Amino acid sequence: MTTAHHEQTEAVKDVRDKYEEIMRLFDQYNKTDNKSERESLISEVSTCLSHVNTVEAKDLYPMLRSQAEPEGLSICEETHSQVRLVLDKLMRLTADIDGKDYEEAVCKLKEAVKDLRKKEENLFQSNEL
Repeated sequence: MTTAHHEQTEAVKDVRDKYEEIMRLFDQYNKTDNKSERESLISEVSTCLSHVNTVEAKDLYPMLRSQAEPEGLSICEETHSQVRLVLDKLMRLTADIDGKDYEEAVCKLKEAVKDLRKKEENLFQSNEL
């Protein structure tokens, strides 16, 4: 196994692990009514998403791009941007955690993350990662 392939494999594993963690955090969010715990869980989701973005932007996407222009990469990058927009909106609503808009933003974020995860999994599989 080449060093580049090993690095890609490790980066993909890291991203997959973070997505699993994010889904567990959303599950925990849905199981509690405690406002401060919910806020903390969303903060952890934000941290995990930042980590995923960093790994992909610095390690994974450039390696994929250097091999060829992989099908689906631009879609994944665009979906990352959409997730960041939803997360930014949610973070602005933190002061109104009891509001309907906050809950809607959490649901939108969860769906956006699930969509991104699916698209990236397709990207990984199509590039045999």
